[in-house]
Amino acid sequence: MKKRMLYLLKGAMLIAIWTLSLHLFAQNLTVSGTVKDTAGDLLIGVTVQVQGTSIGTVTDADGRFVLQNVPSSSSLEISYVGMQTVVMPVDGRTNLDIVLREDTEILDELVVIGYGTQRRREITGSVTNVSAENFNKGVARDAADLLQGKVAGLNITTPSGDVTVGSRIRLRGVSTLQNDQGPFVVIDGIPGGDLQTVAPQDIESISVLKDASSAAIYGSRSAGGVILITTKRGSGVRTMVSYDGYMAVSTLANKPDLLTADQWRAYARETERDASEFDRYNANTDWFDEITHAGITQNHGVSLSGGGSTNNYRASFNYLNREGVVRDNDLERFNFRFQLQQRAINDRLRIGLTGSATMGEWNEANKYNFVLAYNMLPVYPVKLDNGEWFDSRDYDQGNPVRNQTYNQDVRKNIHFYGAGDLSFTIFDGLDIKTTLYKDRHTEERSQYLHSETQAGRNDGGYALRENKIWDKTLMEWTLDYTTTFGASDRHRLNALAGYSWEENEYSFLKAANRNFTTDLLGANNLESGQGLRPNDVGSAKNMSRLISFFARAHYAYDERYMITATLRRDGSSKFGANHKWGIFPSVSAAWGISQESFMENVNWLNDLKFRVGYGVTGNQAGLDPYKTLQLYGTSGTYYDNGAWLTAYKISQNANPNLKWEETAMFNIGLDFFIFNERINGTIEWYDKRTKDMLYTYRVPTPPYLHSDMMANVGDMKNTGVELALNIEAIRTRDFNWNTSLTLAHNRNEITRMSNDVYTTSRIMVGDAWVRGGSGRTTHVIEEGYPVGQFYGPKYVGISDDGKYIFLNKEGQEVNSVTAEDYTYIGSAQPDLTYGWNNQFNFKSWDLSFFFRGTLGNKVLNMGRMTYGHPGYLIGANALNDPLIYQLKVVPEYSSLYVEDASHLRLDNFALGYTFNTNGVNWLDRARVYVTGQNLFVLTNYKGLDPEVDENRNNGLAPGVEDREYYPKARTFSVGISLTF
Repeated sequence: MKKRMLYLLKGAMLIAIWTLSLHLFAQNLTVSGTVKDTAGDLLIGVTVQVQGTSIGTVTDADGRFVLQNVPSSSSLEISYVGMQTVVMPVDGRTNLDIVLREDTEILDELVVIGYGTQRRREITGSVTNVSAENFNKGVARDAADLLQGKVAGLNITTPSGDVTVGSRIRLRGVSTLQNDQGPFVVIDGIPGGDLQTVAPQDIESISVLKDASSAAIYGSRSAGGVILITTKRGSGVRTMVSYDGYMAVSTLANKPDLLTADQWRAYARETERDASEFDRYNANTDWFDEITHAGITQNHGVSLSGGGSTNNYRASFNYLNREGVVRDNDLERFNFRFQLQQRAINDRLRIGLTGSATMGEWNEANKYNFVLAYNMLPVYPVKLDNGEWFDSRDYDQGNPVRNQTYNQDVRKNIHFYGAGDLSFTIFDGLDIKTTLYKDRHTEERSQYLHSETQAGRNDGGYALRENKIWDKTLMEWTLDYTTTFGASDRHRLNALAGYSWEENEYSFLKAANRNFTTDLLGANNLESGQGLRPNDVGSAKNMSRLISFFARAHYAYDERYMITATLRRDGSSKFGANHKWGIFPSVSAAWGISQESFMENVNWLNDLKFRVGYGVTGNQAGLDPYKTLQLYGTSGTYYDNGAWLTAYKISQNANPNLKWEETAMFNIGLDFFIFNERINGTIEWYDKRTKDMLYTYRVPTPPYLHSDMMANVGDMKNTGVELALNIEAIRTRDFNWNTSLTLAHNRNEITRMSNDVYTTSRIMVGDAWVRGGSGRTTHVIEEGYPVGQFYGPKYVGISDDGKYIFLNKEGQEVNSVTAEDYTYIGSAQPDLTYGWNNQFNFKSWDLSFFFRGTLGNKVLNMGRMTYGHPGYLIGANALNDPLIYQLKVVPEYSSLYVEDASHLRLDNFALGYTFNTNGVNWLDRARVYVTGQNLFVLTNYKGLDPEVDENRNNGLAPGVEDREYYPKARTFSVGISLTF
């Protein structure tokens, strides 16, 4: 009986739906028309879409369009790049002639923010949005390369020329002592994304949440800011096939000026040295030329997108193959991504599916080969006359070309993830959405150092295999409500509530061995080695879980007064028992000054908005799972009952008070659009205070059972000013010139390092070790000074007998100093970072160039300190530097080598031409282009490059060009973009 009733009910529902569909269909129309610009010219490729649906088309070669099944009471949305979007009611009409006007209005564009979007005019926090047309051109590894220099306060540095190493990203200064990981990345709404999983060609736009009031919605992981990446989506308008590909060649932008063979021989004669022991091969070798080459890069991307009235899709495939300028450095990567959206129940139900797969294989360069290239004599050959390899066993010497030829260090990874989301409109304005996400990332490493090479000879061959797995599971629910009310709907209200559950798991396994009978098997037969050591085999695993509740409310009145408040409560298994939960609130407000009645007659001012915000965010990146617990670790062996057994002891103290680092930020901003929006910009000031910073402190034993302990103790502050300015300098029918400028000043200071329990006056970090000299630190972490503060002897000059002259603590000139004479000799933090971009368009031509740089920062030139002295000439090579003739002592760290690294870099140049495809019915768009990257650098810095790795010593000793620094490349590329 129940089954029969169920069948009857289903039948009745089908009849009702069918009847309703007939009724609706009867009211639908076929609408046609033309689209022109204000000059009366027909526009091709204009998108015409039924507003709020996926029903749409584009205008043909005659500027005409035809739409079927258009509800008579609906409205059409007509949009075209460079034109103002028009919304036109159908009102039962079947023929429409539409005129589009040039678009100078960007205030009403939607900008992606955390868990939603907002109209630019109503944003109350500090949010910068960069769209695809404004991305950096040329060879791009990931989203960071697209953004470099585009956002004021966002410092993106390229640490070296290694094509396998990503950029370092900092937003508004360093805010932790635990290896600052930079901004939190969110990809298409999924928190915790990996930039490598998205091909640059798939990115539609990038939003940067700069202040705490906008980033607090992400709670305990957003102290470094948030980067939101939105990928391209399919359109229900038509099917599109796109191809974007380029070829590039990279060469060394700068290499060290070492003594050539002739210069080395001349030096030996001048210093009356006997060179016959070394100079007996009739060789003239440039070792840097031998280990480098012209690196070739190729990139190919294909995408397919389209859809229908109730669905859209997009699938893309990207292939990247990059060769570094060093012979043993390369990267190969495959990216696949698909996205599908389906609408049902009169567009109330929306189902989305996203899948992504990234597969990569890369070889990281053995940077010790640079040390060998510095030291190997230019009179040594790569190979002897009989074809055998030449080699040397002197200190820091060996044949780097032989290393590159026979040794390998291959890494492979596979990164899959899938996401499904379901959204339902309960009633107009109220949506509920759920998202499920699963991610798995595996990485394996296979390293073998040949027994006859410098790298493997001491071990008789060395093999290593590693395997790592990262798993992530995520579930999120959100409830979103939007409404307008009052006269002319001047009041706008949006409210969001959400829940998030996330679990992360990591596992690691390694095995190594040495002393192999043969090198033929590489790292594929570990058991054949004869040199297994206790730490050659290891494994580990950990898991963490994060549960969150969050909410946001946004109110706007007549685009005049806006206020936003957010609250997030995070519970993390990483936190100690006494601090499992954290609360992260924020509030921000904006005043649309230009909307006030007293501004009505100020015609040159299009928009003026004043913003103020305050929020609290957190950082738990420096807190590994189980750091709050008492742990045991191995400690040698002991003999018991006839056997040697592994001994254990306490390796970590329990600390139930461990918690997240907390960053509070106060932000004031002024946004302006003037002169018909041809000039717009933002000025901002912020005060960013971090407290409860994590660091490992020494503790007494007893009462503690281990000698160090991680604790929340320190405080730090960053204050700064930022300016972003965009100017449409020239705007005519055939020629446009747009220029933009970003300036940022940040001052970093550590304000507290101790409390009643955990104390330290200062922390000495960094390493200035050179051959023949004792190891010395380079930086100090101390209250009242920034992270990156250089600390060492003050250099005065060089005496007639070739000794350094320093100032001691009494101000006296001396030849030697102790640690008590150290002083503050500069900071790696710049006074100003800047970027200047220019874009020109003339008819079908486009040209752009981009400068960026810094002012006021210092860099330790370890290359000059290590190799710019005569201490080991003529048995080792040296830089062609005046110091090799002046110094008579072992090099010593001092302010002599801490150099001004202010610089101006022409980072990007691009020239393109877009063909007229009106007469080709199968081709919509075709563009060819050439680009150049890292074309030149203007600086007084004497090293290879003034921009160096910011993560040295976990970010505590930045601003050092290491002795094994991988030089950067200069790259030229040629490419083509096609749309069918």
